[in-house]
Amino acid sequence: MNDVLIMLIVLSSIFRLSRVDRRWQLAYSLVLALALWWSMRYAVQLSKPALAAWLQTTEVRQLMAIGITLETMLTLLLSLTPAGPRRRPLHALALTALNVTLPPTLFYMLAQTVFRAVGADLSLLGILFAAAVAVGLPLLCECASRLLPEPGSRRDAHLLMAVLLCMVGLFISQHNPLIYEPIHTEQSILTITMEIISKALFGIANALLIPDIILLVFFFFRSLVLLGGTYRQFMARRQGGHSQLYDKYLAMLRSKAPSEPWTDYVVTQFEAEAQKDINLSRLLTKLGPVLGLIGTLISMSPALVGLSTGDIAGMAYNMQVVFSATVVGLFISAIGLFTQQLKARWYAKDASQLDYDSSLRIED
Repeated sequence: MNDVLIMLIVLSSIFRLSRVDRRWQLAYSLVLALALWWSMRYAVQLSKPALAAWLQTTEVRQLMAIGITLETMLTLLLSLTPAGPRRRPLHALALTALNVTLPPTLFYMLAQTVFRAVGADLSLLGILFAAAVAVGLPLLCECASRLLPEPGSRRDAHLLMAVLLCMVGLFISQHNPLIYEPIHTEQSILTITMEIISKALFGIANALLIPDIILLVFFFFRSLVLLGGTYRQFMARRQGGHSQLYDKYLAMLRSKAPSEPWTDYVVTQFEAEAQKDINLSRLLTKLGPVLGLIGTLISMSPALVGLSTGDIAGMAYNMQVVFSATVVGLFISAIGLFTQQLKARWYAKDASQLDYDSSLRIED
């Protein structure tokens, strides 16, 4: 599985870099090659058992899972967001900088190469490895561009690689990965099938914990931003004003001669955009408890396992995650419900006032 994960990381990075200009590809390849050549001393000092033991620790697995998840989420966001003429350099820089998992992967391959090449000149080996990265990475990106000449097909291939990388990375990075035990002949087919299904479900559920926590943290900060924006609107209305959305559509209403079709169109567009603004609060109201419940149920399983095995410290840590996920999810939902009620009442008043102003203009 580690070889599969390394292959997916390299392929995903190649398809990602093939979507940017060649200058970005060459610059990133040279910087990566210099970093690998500079890290050659550290690779020489490691040993295979120490490297394997370091990679098997829970902290490293969790950091790897968080990095892969964040990289996949940002990749999906950049792939679904069109880049305009002014944003193309920033888009290319973001795609290039997202290769956070490629340098550790190449360093791992360099360390393995160092310990397998017994008796070789390590300085020359480091130079050859860095040169291979500096030359081979742009060549592979060019091959990907020739293989998939259309930008849309390369983007779809990149998304597919990112999703597969996220699935495999989260599966490998679990503290209790799915282990296929030998099948005992005395067991029935139904028992064996249910055991395989239960283990598969357990692995899938554990793989969802880190994305759930990342989403909870993201929506927590997003709810704070929403609360600040709602307070700003409240202070503006307290001083006798209206929302910027109301002023925008009032100016649009006055830009043309008064007529009933034009009035209905403006009021309908105002209500549609107001609902679009309220949808964020509605989303937080429903999504907060769902994410909190998912994090609670997933963390409850290792907590019960720790209780049964006598691992009180592990059980206490998992119970902290259980309560934290629930509290954060309910806090997000509370802010969403509060802002939804306020904004729904405000926009209803604005729509009524806009309809009243349009009726007066038609009568005049």
